[in-house]
This record gives sequence, C-alpha cells and structure tokens, in this order.
Amino acid sequence: MNKSKPPFLLYILMILAMAAWGLSWSNAKVLGQYAPATVLIFWRFLISSIAMVPVLFFKGQNLSISKKGFTFAVGGAIFISLYNYLFFIGTHIGSAGIGGVIVPTLNPILTLAGSVVIFRQVFLRKDIYGLLLGLIGGSIVLKVWDFSFDQITNSGNIYFVVASFCWTGLTLTSSRSHRVIQTLTFSFWVYFISAMFYFPFVIQNEWMSVFNMDWIFWLHLISVSIGAMVFGTTVYFIGTTKLGSEKASAFIFTVPVTAILFSMLILKEPLEISTAVGGLLAMTAVYLINKKHPQREPID
Repeated sequence: MNKSKPPFLLYILMILAMAAWGLSWSNAKVLGQYAPATVLIFWRFLISSIAMVPVLFFKGQNLSISKKGFTFAVGGAIFISLYNYLFFIGTHIGSAGIGGVIVPTLNPILTLAGSVVIFRQVFLRKDIYGLLLGLIGGSIVLKVWDFSFDQITNSGNIYFVVASFCWTGLTLTSSRSHRVIQTLTFSFWVYFISAMFYFPFVIQNEWMSVFNMDWIFWLHLISVSIGAMVFGTTVYFIGTTKLGSEKASAFIFTVPVTAILFSMLILKEPLEISTAVGGLLAMTAVYLINKKHPQREPID
C-alpha cells in the first residue's frame, strides 16, 4: 500500500468542509443583523469548543496538552481570532462579494509563499499552474473586472487582505502542530483559548442577549459554529497534516463556488454564467494541485 496516497474519504470530507465554509458567508451576513462582531465571535468559539468535547471522546482523545502543544494552540488561537474579527468587520464595512474572492484565492497563494520561505518546501510546476488557475477561477466567479479601483482598495476590503495573512499563519501553524499535539485536541484548545480572548470584550456588551434571539439567529449561529468551525475547520486541520499545508489550502478555491450557491438559496441571488465557468476552473485547480505527477519538476 502506498502510504503517500491520501485516502479518498479525506478528499470528500475536505470538499464538504469547504461547502460549510461557503455557507458561513451567508450565515455571517444574516448574523451581522443581530449582534456586534465581538459577541458573535465569542459565542461562535465557545459553542465550537463545547461541541469538540464529544468529538474528542468519540475519537478516544483527551484534553491534556503539553507545554509545547499549548504554545502551538495559543499561536493558532491568535491567528484564528484575528481572522474572525477581520472577517466580520470587513463584511460589515466593505463588500462581502469582494471579500469572497480575495480571501479564498489569496490564502493558498500566501500559504505557498510561506511554505517555501519558512519551511524551504519544494514545489512542482503543476502546483504553481494550479494556484494561478484557482486565482483566475475565483476571480471569474465574482467578476472582479466589474469592481472599480476604489471598491477594491476601500478601507473595508483591506480587512480581507489582512485576514488572508492571518489564515496563512493558522494554516502553517496547524500543519506543524501535529508533531506535539493531536489534531482534534489542537482544535479544541484553539477554539477555547479564542473564546477566552474575546470574553473580556463581551462581558459589558450584552453578551447574554443572544438568548433572546429568534430561531433564525440560532440556526445560523449553529451552522457557522458547529458546521463551519467544528466540522469545517477541524477537517481542514486534518487536511494540513495529511496532505500538506499547500495542498490542503488549495481546496479553499472551491469556497467561492459554494458561497455563491448558498447565497442563491438563502439570499436569493441569481446564478450567472461566470459562476459556472469560474467554479469549473477552481475545481480543476484543486485536481491539478493534488494530482500526482509522473515526473517531478521541482521549483527552485
């Protein structure tokens, strides 16, 4: 058996995880009408950490963590906490549509650069072509040529650019954390520590008001917490350890596609030909980057 070949199930789970992330864009837009970003983020992380406990029990893992493992968890919590804040604020101030293409397509590019610079990792030419194809596909999905220069560079959208750097830091951290801490344990501590980061900011901001919200609020909060965070991000963490950070991040190219599809269902946005064309290119990019090459051509 070729141990270097990832199991087919992992690819399926990665695609479903990206679909959960795509749904989270619609979830966030709805939730933004109910409460401040800090309150939403706190409850998202708290619910996620609680939901991780039965997952750990089912998988036979515990909550114990070494000093070095805790250091990785704190680092991951810092990156994911900043990412969530920038994501919610950027969506509120800037264009969610532009953010939907900036974040998913910029993340793998930055991860590729980070892996080469920090870890001295060797890449094949097909990986570079795949990343470029994914960037083009994601851009077509959101029709970036329709956005003016002011729209792309306005203060709100800058948050999405910085958020991409934060997610790259999280990706690289999680890809190395498995050496000292189990993946699911890492996920729990990242979520719990992140919730504690935000607790001081919400205790005086009507943080208990969520219990007065309607079922629509809770439906979207559960989706963005357990669906996108517990399932989506945990599977992504597993992907970074099994596939490598650069290949796992390539799946992010499918997020704009699922984000558009869910926005059609939830936000009643129309389907356009650019969505189909760009989505096909993004899917092709994922296949290209993960396809084994018969003759290795490393990029120096």
